[in-house]
This record gives sequence, C-alpha cells and structure tokens, in this order.
Amino acid sequence: MRNNQIAVYIVLFLFGIFVSGCSDINYVKSELTNTAEPTGGIEENIPATKIFSANQSKLRNAVLSVLDQQGYIYEENPSTGTIKTEPQPLSGQRESGFMGATYSAKLFIKIAKSSVTLTARFNKESNLTMGGQNLQFPEKENALRKDFFDAVNSELALK
Repeated sequence: MRNNQIAVYIVLFLFGIFVSGCSDINYVKSELTNTAEPTGGIEENIPATKIFSANQSKLRNAVLSVLDQQGYIYEENPSTGTIKTEPQPLSGQRESGFMGATYSAKLFIKIAKSSVTLTARFNKESNLTMGGQNLQFPEKENALRKDFFDAVNSELALK
C-alpha cells in the first residue's frame, strides 16, 4: 500500500513538471541566451520628449504628482530641472517557479519650459544568469513613456 502512495506522488510530481515544463524550458532558454526581457512593452515608438500646454511650474507639479502616485522615490535638482528616481520594481513580471528574473526601472526626467523628456534604464536580477544594471529595453521604455505622459496629461486636466 505504501509503495502505491509513493508511486502516485511520483506520477503527480512528474505530471506537474511536464505541464509546466514547456514554458519553463522556453523561459530558461531566453535567460541563458540573454534574450529575456521584461513583460509589457509596446512596439510603438513613443518619443522621449513631449510638449504639454502648461507652464513649467504647473508641469513640474503634475510630474511630481504622477511620480508620487506611481510610487517612485525620486531626487529633484530644481536648478537643472532634472529628476532621477530610485529603481522601482516593475509589476507583472514573468517568473517561472524558482527560476526567474525581476526587473526594476529608473526614470530620468528633464523638465524644460513646457516639455518633459523621459528616459528609462532597467536593472535585472536573475536566479539563472548574471543580472545587469542600466540595461535598455526599448519596448518597455516606450510603454513606460506612454503611461507616464498619459498620466501627466490627466493630472494637468485636473488642475
């Protein structure tokens, strides 16, 4: 009887590995070939600079409000009009069991008159390969820009 229970557990374990195996294998392959990227990017090219119809003071307040709402910790240099954020973990990242990578984004923002320029760099921590600092993922950066600029537009509309 005990051998039958052990056999059932082994079969269930192997079945679980088989069911999740295909996605795990593809994920591990992308990690090992250094082609893994954070999820959620868009191919649409969003320019780094956007011009808004607001003065610099209102625009600065809207940008800072959006950063607060999005949970960023930031450091502002008012004399140069620049803002640099601490790395913020990206949500919805693909992890495969104990194998996976986590990504975080650092935003670099420049406010000049009625324009905002946003660039992003990414940090990666992986359980499988070497991580990285200040990586570029254009599709994810486009998605961050789109979301950020849309949020600034919404914030300006409220004021």
